[in-house]
Amino acid sequence: MAICLAVLCALLCASCSSGQEGGNEVQEAAASEKAAAEQDAVTPENTDAGQEAAAPDKADAGQEAAASDKADAGQEAVTADPADAGQPASTSEKAEAVQQGATQAAASEDADTAEKETMSEGTDTPCEVSSAQYTGSYSSMFLSEGDLVAVISPSALPSRKQVDAVVKGLNEWGYETIEGQHVCDKTRTLDDCIEDLLWALEEPSIKAVFCVRGGYGASEVMDEIMLDSISSAGKLIIGYSDITVYHSAWTMAGLPSVHASMSAAFTDLPDPCREVEQKMLRGELPAYTCPSTDRCVAGEAEGILIGGNLSTFTSVIGTVYDSTKTDQPYILFLEDESENLQHIHRYLTILKHAGVLDRAAGIVFGEWADIPTDLGDYDGNSRGGTFESVSDMITRQFLQGLDIPVAFGLPAGHADTNYPLLMGEKAHLSVSEESFTLDWEQ
Repeated sequence: MAICLAVLCALLCASCSSGQEGGNEVQEAAASEKAAAEQDAVTPENTDAGQEAAAPDKADAGQEAAASDKADAGQEAVTADPADAGQPASTSEKAEAVQQGATQAAASEDADTAEKETMSEGTDTPCEVSSAQYTGSYSSMFLSEGDLVAVISPSALPSRKQVDAVVKGLNEWGYETIEGQHVCDKTRTLDDCIEDLLWALEEPSIKAVFCVRGGYGASEVMDEIMLDSISSAGKLIIGYSDITVYHSAWTMAGLPSVHASMSAAFTDLPDPCREVEQKMLRGELPAYTCPSTDRCVAGEAEGILIGGNLSTFTSVIGTVYDSTKTDQPYILFLEDESENLQHIHRYLTILKHAGVLDRAAGIVFGEWADIPTDLGDYDGNSRGGTFESVSDMITRQFLQGLDIPVAFGLPAGHADTNYPLLMGEKAHLSVSEESFTLDWEQ
């Protein structure tokens, strides 16, 4: 009996010892798995993978090698786990995603480059120029040697370099100059712009107003200027682009103005254009003759010349300084730069709805400079076929039913060539199959 009890006790002790060892093995396995999971959460491989996903542009060959070394080190330190078998495939997928993202980025850059491709029309039209001295009712407004010219910028702020170029150039042309107080302020207010313009108009010793640059903001200034202030001053204003606003106002005040290059007249303008601008300021008016295109519409027209930059000109419609409200016949001049075909169509539609095109005695289109070749949503395919050019779109969408002469390609506008125009004075437009001529009454 005693022997049986001893054998039974021995068996029970062996069983307990075996259970403890099994429990220890389970605990050790659990602890090992927990450590592996914690190690996975902070392993360099996972960290690098996250960095690659966040910044694929930085995933170069050196970083991939470093990530590989770190991943190998991390894997050796971590206890083998079934989940580890899936890590190489996951890393490979991430690398493939990074590469795919880089490819898409390169494709996006190529698309951006394609969108920036541009075309231009009328910028290289040959132009024959003759001139004659103006003797009309506004002859006293033109300049003589020694006259004082105000140098201001009633639109956007110019640089000091641009102001200096205008001052130096006008001095070389034989004029005295005086700068507006706020012409080149680092910052200025709307009131400052208004103050400079009113000063230039009201100061008796000043004979003309030369604008340094265009840009944007003229309509805000002009909203605060009375037309009587312009008409009573009786002075020329010179400029173009955003200065289109002031040309319209001068016309409604009953005065001519000069659509011409500003600071570029003394830095980048071709010599023939610069010479014509210099002569125009002294009252020597040009006659321009250019070859016709197959889209020109033959005919004759007379009227005061109005218009300017298309996108700017639409902003004057309906204002008190809207030159399309004139009671005189008018010839409409329009040009623009960097606007896509859809925008040009929209601006012309505004003019059409306002009756501006119908009331015109004739139309002269100038330069379309740096127009995006990507036609966007309005490419012509929903209007009978892709538009070949700006002039093609204008002809098909706006000239049908207009029984007036139309010229395309006058080299005036935002391209390198920019011949000056006398706005607000009676002009004559003659268009034939061979050529067209724009001149002014002498």
